[in-house]
Amino acid sequence: MIRKFLLLLALVVSSSWAGFFIDNGETKAAPVRELPSLFYGGSVDVGYYLRSVDVGVNLAGEYRMAKHHSLALSASGLFIGGVYQAGLDYRFFFGGSMMEFSMDDFIHLGASGVIVKNFDDVEVSPMISIGYGRDFVPMPKANFMVRLEISLGYMIGDGIVDDDEGEFINRETNLLAHFNLGVMFF
Repeated sequence: MIRKFLLLLALVVSSSWAGFFIDNGETKAAPVRELPSLFYGGSVDVGYYLRSVDVGVNLAGEYRMAKHHSLALSASGLFIGGVYQAGLDYRFFFGGSMMEFSMDDFIHLGASGVIVKNFDDVEVSPMISIGYGRDFVPMPKANFMVRLEISLGYMIGDGIVDDDEGEFINRETNLLAHFNLGVMFF
């Protein structure tokens, strides 16, 4: 009887050391996914200039250089007014960690070339832009993110001219506001 009791006691002690009966309270955190360095995707671009709204598309490829820095090549077109743009964008991410918190806020700085059809000729002007945006992953294991961004751009040189006012009165602007809602895949 004592041998059976000692054998049972030895089994219980060895099992508890193995972690079968006693929970040591340590919880293992789920591993955080690595943030990929390349993104590509598109967005719906809503532009506002000359007291009117214009709709278009924006295509982009982005390289995330580090946790807080990325460079992107982008091309967009606003279809009603014939405004087309291609350029380089820099984003500084400051809000959080994309893969840990499923969202990240950023400041956008950009330089691009803008092609505008004014009257019967085509004009090319450089443009600088600044903006704010947020990337977020809608589902934990998704391989895409949703991007919301608002930006303001200033065309250096020739602006956009609207000749709807009549033969002698033209409106001109060098300022464009953009709102983008898009999907970026990684």
